Amino acid sequence: EVMVGICVERSIEMVVGLLGILKVGGAYVPLDPNYPQERLSYMLSDSGVRVLVTQSELVESLPEHNARMVCLDSDWSVIEQYSQDNLDAGVNYDDLAYVIYTSGSTGKPKGVAIEHHSVCNLAQAQTNIFDVTATSNVLQFASFSFDASVSEIFMAFTRGATLILGTPSQLMPGDDLKQILHDYAITHVTLPPSALTVLPTEELPQLTNIIVAGEACPLELASKWSVGRRFFNAYGPTESTVCATATQINPSSEKITIGRPIANTQIYILDSHLQPVPVGVAGELYIGGDGLARGYLNRPELTSEKFIQNPFEKSKS
Repeated sequence: EVMVGICVERSIEMVVGLLGILKVGGAYVPLDPNYPQERLSYMLSDSGVRVLVTQSELVESLPEHNARMVCLDSDWSVIEQYSQDNLDAGVNYDDLAYVIYTSGSTGKPKGVAIEHHSVCNLAQAQTNIFDVTATSNVLQFASFSFDASVSEIFMAFTRGATLILGTPSQLMPGDDLKQILHDYAITHVTLPPSALTVLPTEELPQLTNIIVAGEACPLELASKWSVGRRFFNAYGPTESTVCATATQINPSSEKITIGRPIANTQIYILDSHLQPVPVGVAGELYIGGDGLARGYLNRPELTSEKFIQNPFEKSKS
């Protein structure tokens, strides 16, 4: 459970670093090199990373820190001297896998601590729902610092699918994104509806599965893009490991909903007394199950406030 920061540009090395951290039993903390210095400094300090995996070209731009630094490019000649055998690190299902910081729109960013079993549950559920196989080509569209990247990466790897990284310019919504979808015969893509809105509608016959998430999806957009392919609307906060619910939308669908909970997940609509509200009555959404985070890193009071005991199941939250 050593916190390991990883600050690299979008590249194969980014994924190599991630897998290396997980294999040794560490918890990766993604740090976007394009973030402001103040934000990076706060994340490094708050997470207390003891090792920082980066690239030599980024060293000068990093804020001050006390972590041991490993450069995946300039240090590779040293790294490759070590054994390439898989490690038996003794990682348990309830060990930390990663800590991702939320946007901090309501104050300072909060580190959400996710355990291994939650990532496994997500990957298993999503590969089943979205029919990911060894012949699938999954686009890695989301920023490494957003939890949607967890879904894309592990959805591909756990089924032996191909993960297409792309460059930042190739992923620009519009003609550039359409080109990479076409050139790499992408079968599965997860996009915010705003990116899908500006995507040219020319035929993309290999694109058989579209997942939208992160924003409300207009019915007109879903109706257009669901013709001849499987189209899903997914929902979930970072605190429930990316995705808590999903539903398939068809051209004939009359409304967009967030769907039903994925495997090993419970959804409740409750009133202020934590009692279920009748159908049609507004309430607050509560999420339970295997996808729940351990809590907020170094924020015990906030964790106690937000992660409450499940009143409908004994000894579960």
